[in-house]
Amino acid sequence: MNPPTLLTTTSLIFCLTFGCGKGAIDEVSNRYVLDEDTQITLIEGFDAELIYSVPKEQGSWVAMAFDPKGRIIVSDQDSNGVFRVTLPEEGNPNSEVNVESLEGFPYDPIPWGSRTVGGALGFLYAFDSLYMSSMKGFYRIRDTDGDDTFDEFTLLKKLHVGYEHSAHCMIKTEDGEGLYLVSGNHSPLPDGVVSLQPEVWGLDSLLPAMPDSNGHAVGVRAPAGWVCRISLDGKDWTMISSGFRNSVDLAINREGEMFTYDSDLEFDIGSPWYRPTRVNHVTSASEFGWRAGSAKWPEYFADSNGSVIDVGPGSPTAISFGHHSNYPDYYQDKLFLCDWTFGTIYTLDMEENGSSYTGTKKEFLNGTPLNITAMRFGPDGHMYFVIGGRNTDSKLYRIRYVGEKSEGTKKSLVANQELRDLRHSLEAFHGKQESGDNHDGIAVVEKSWPYLGHEDRNIRYAARLAIECQDLDLWQDKVFAETDSRASIYAAIALCRHGDKSLSSKVLQKLNRISFSGLGREDQLALLRAYSLCLIRLTEPTQAEVDAIIANIDPSYPASDEALDTELCRVLSYLDAPTVVSKTIGLMKVTQTKTLAYDKEMLGRHEYGKAILQAMTNTPNSQNIHYAYCLRRVQNGWTLEDRKYYFSWLSDTLKKSGGLSFVGYIRAIRDDAIDHLPEKDAASVSWLLGDVATVDLSSLPRPTGPPVAWTTDTAMKLFDSELRGRDFENGKKMFSAGLCIACHRFQGTGGHSGPDLGSVAQRYSIRDILVSVIEPSDSISEQYQASTVLLKDGGQITGRIIFQNQTEIAIAINPFDFSVLTKTPADEVENIVPSHVSLMPPAMINSMNKDELADLMAYLISGGDSKHAVFKTK
Repeated sequence: MNPPTLLTTTSLIFCLTFGCGKGAIDEVSNRYVLDEDTQITLIEGFDAELIYSVPKEQGSWVAMAFDPKGRIIVSDQDSNGVFRVTLPEEGNPNSEVNVESLEGFPYDPIPWGSRTVGGALGFLYAFDSLYMSSMKGFYRIRDTDGDDTFDEFTLLKKLHVGYEHSAHCMIKTEDGEGLYLVSGNHSPLPDGVVSLQPEVWGLDSLLPAMPDSNGHAVGVRAPAGWVCRISLDGKDWTMISSGFRNSVDLAINREGEMFTYDSDLEFDIGSPWYRPTRVNHVTSASEFGWRAGSAKWPEYFADSNGSVIDVGPGSPTAISFGHHSNYPDYYQDKLFLCDWTFGTIYTLDMEENGSSYTGTKKEFLNGTPLNITAMRFGPDGHMYFVIGGRNTDSKLYRIRYVGEKSEGTKKSLVANQELRDLRHSLEAFHGKQESGDNHDGIAVVEKSWPYLGHEDRNIRYAARLAIECQDLDLWQDKVFAETDSRASIYAAIALCRHGDKSLSSKVLQKLNRISFSGLGREDQLALLRAYSLCLIRLTEPTQAEVDAIIANIDPSYPASDEALDTELCRVLSYLDAPTVVSKTIGLMKVTQTKTLAYDKEMLGRHEYGKAILQAMTNTPNSQNIHYAYCLRRVQNGWTLEDRKYYFSWLSDTLKKSGGLSFVGYIRAIRDDAIDHLPEKDAASVSWLLGDVATVDLSSLPRPTGPPVAWTTDTAMKLFDSELRGRDFENGKKMFSAGLCIACHRFQGTGGHSGPDLGSVAQRYSIRDILVSVIEPSDSISEQYQASTVLLKDGGQITGRIIFQNQTEIAIAINPFDFSVLTKTPADEVENIVPSHVSLMPPAMINSMNKDELADLMAYLISGGDSKHAVFKTK
C-alpha cells in the first residue's frame, strides 16, 4: 500500500467523541490514518487491502465463512449463487485470488420486486459440514467422498420468509456441542421449536399502541427476533432468547457469554420509543422487548433484559471477538461491531457489571461507501469482510495488523464469575418442565425464590423465569405470603404473566401495600411495571382499586427523574388520575429538549443520517412527545388553557424534524386526542385542529422536455464521460418537477413515504440510482415494501398497511399522501401478501430531456451542495 496519511484533525475528533485517550494502553495507537489504496480510514498500525472486486455476474455478497483449508465460502443475496474464494498467498506478489462457482446449492427463489432473492444469508463451517441459512430454510451441506466438492444438501428445518429480517448467521455453542442461529423479527419461529421462555408473549403495552405511520412491521408480534440453539443433526431446536428487531450475528467471549448487535428503526428518530442500535448480552430465556410501532419496551422494564451499550444509529451486521485474531493483546477481548449504513467497524471494550457487562465503543475503521455485510477473522488471524447487499457493488477486504509486535496483558473478566455461576445455576431450570415433576418443581421454586430480591438484575430475571417455568400451583400462594418488597414486586410480575384474571384484586392489594415513596429508583420502576402488567393482563380494576393505586404513586409525581416520570405519567394517565393533566402539562412547559449527541461526520456517510442531522438542528422534545402520547385519551382534569397548550404544542412539534415516521406519529397522537375530545372542548380549540398540508402537486414546476422514454441503458449514455458543468438550480427544479419531492426528503424538505435521498450518491452508483428511478420495482427495501390485501370477494387493494387490528385494516394507496387511507373490515380479508411492485410509479423522469435528467442526477450526486464538482466546468 502507499504510505498512510495521518489524520490529526480526524484523530482529535474521534478521540473527543469516543474517548480514545482514556485508559489507553501505551503500545496501541489512538491515531487514525487514511489508507490511500482503499480510502479506508483506520487505526494506525493496521493495513487495509482490497482483495477482490466482485463482478456483477457474481452478484452482491452478504454471507461468508472460512472452510478448513482457509478458503472463503460466500453467497450472493439474490440469484447469482455461491462461490469459493481461494485467497492469494500472503507475501507472494505473483499469487492471485481464485473464485469458483459452487454448484448444487439449494436455492428457493422468492420474487421481490424485479429481483429474485433467496441466496444464503449465513454460513458456518463446523463439524465437517457447511451449515447454511436462507430465507426459506436451514441446511447442512457436506462433501461425502472427499473430492473437495459438496454433494449432499440436506434441509434441516423450513424457515419462514422474513426478507431482510430473516434468519441470518450461526456460530458454534460455547460448549462446542451445537449451533446458535439468530433471526430478525419478520421471520416467525419455525415449526416444532420449544422455548426456554414460557410461551406467554404479549404486546404488554399499557396504553393503546400506535402502529408505525408508514406501515413498517405492522402485524409483527412477539416473540419477534429470536436466537435458537440447534443440535448438530438439526432435529432439536430451542429458542433461548427473543425480543430483537434484526440482529444479524452472534459472538461468544472467552468466558462463554454470548452477545448480539441489534438494529434500530431510523423511522423512529425523534420519538420516545426510538431504540438505538445496541449490543445485548444474550442470556438464557432473555427478552429484549422489541414490539411494533410505539409499543417498544424501554430498556429498564423489569420483565426484560437491558443492553450492554446503546451504540446509536446504524444497521448492524457482523460481529466477532478479537480473540479469534492475531491482533495485539489490547484487542483480544474487544468485540468488533460492523455497520452497513455508515460503513464503520467499532471495537467494544467491556467491563463486568454484576453478572453482565457494560461497554465503551471506539471507532476502528470507516469508509465511504463501505456497506459491510459479513466479517470473520481467518485462520491466519487477519480480519476479512465483504461489502454489498441490495445489488450494490461488492468487494472483499482484508485488515492486517502491521504495527510493532509487543507483549501486553490480556484483559481478564472473571472478577464477577461467582455471580455468573449463580445466574447459570438458575438458568438450568429454564424451559418447559415435564408433567409429573412436582417434587423437582418444588425444589426449583425453593432454590430460586430467594433470588427474586437479589441486587443483580439478571439474577432476578433468571430466578423469575425459573419459577415461571414451574407449575403455577407450586408458587402462586408464595406470592401473597412474601414480605420482602423487591421479591414481592418480581413475584407479582410473574403472577401477572401466568395467573388467572380473577387474581387482579389480590395482586393490586399486594402491590398497594408496598410504599412507592419508600423504594429505591430501580424498585419504583419495577413496581410501576408490575402495576402495568396487572392492569394489562388481569381483570379491570374497580374504582376503589384505581383510587388506591393513585394514592400510592401520585404524590411522587413528578419525580425529577426522566424514567420515573415516564412511567408515572403512563400509569396515572391510564387510571385517568385527577391531577395527571395539570402535573404533566406543567412538566411539558419546563422539560428541556435533549441534544442528540451523535457523530455528525459519521451521519454524513449515508442518506439515513440526513434525517438525524436535520433532527439535530431542529430537535423535537421526545420526552414531551411521551407526555402528549399519554394524555391523548385522558378525560379528567383538563382546563381550556391546558387544551390550548396541548394542541398548540403538537402543532409546533409537527414542524420539528425526525425519522420518516415522526410526523405521522405526531399526527396520530393529535388525531387520537381529537377523537377523545368532549364535544364542548372540541369547539373551543377547533382553530388548533387543522392538519399540516402535504406537498401540493399542482404547484410543482414541469420539465421543458421534449419527453424521452428513458431506459437505464439509454440514460447511462449521458454519463459515459465525467459529469461536469451541470446546472444546480435546474437540478433542484427537476427534483420537484419529477415529483421526487412529494415522497422523498432532500436537505430537510420533501415527503416521507420514500427514503431520504440526501446522500444517496455516497451509497449507490449512477447506474444504481437510475435503476431505482426508471425501474423502481427492481429492488425494494422491506421498510418501503407495499402489501396486497386479498379480499374474500376476489378484489384486492395494494398499498402500505398503516394500521391493522381485529376490526379493520387501513391501507395508504397514494404514495404522495399517506394521510388518505382506504379502510377495509378485517373479516372481509382473505390474505395479505407482500407486493412485488413498488409504490413509486415508473417513468417519473420520462418528461425530462437529456439536460434536465443530467442536471437532476448532478443534484442528487451533490447532496444539495451547489459547490460540488459536478457543477464546475473544470
